[in-house]
Amino acid sequence: MAKKTVEVTTFPGVGFFADVAAFKKHVKGLTYDQVVEWTELHGLTVKDYGSEPINRMRRIMAIKELHFPTPEKPAKTKSPYSKYETEELVQMAVDNEVLFEVCDDPKILRMRAIMALRAHHVIE
Repeated sequence: MAKKTVEVTTFPGVGFFADVAAFKKHVKGLTYDQVVEWTELHGLTVKDYGSEPINRMRRIMAIKELHFPTPEKPAKTKSPYSKYETEELVQMAVDNEVLFEVCDDPKILRMRAIMALRAHHVIE
């Protein structure tokens, strides 16, 4: 009677991998069923996309996020020029005889007005 071999898969815990490259190398050798088992072991929920390759990728991304969380982005600081309306900036340029190139895009117009006023030390 032949012995039946059973493959036992262990899934490394958080902190096991030195870097993302080591994680990717490990995951590359796993089957789809092993990836599914690993996500279920951690209680990760992943939306089903109806395609095994896409589901595999999404599950691996969820595991990667568990092992290597994306750092939070720092909150954006408020611009010191937000207290000025674009019309005010243009009027300041006219009043101080500061020349700058005018265009139809309001965001670019605002940027050019601020840069010209700063260059002429009208605003800081």
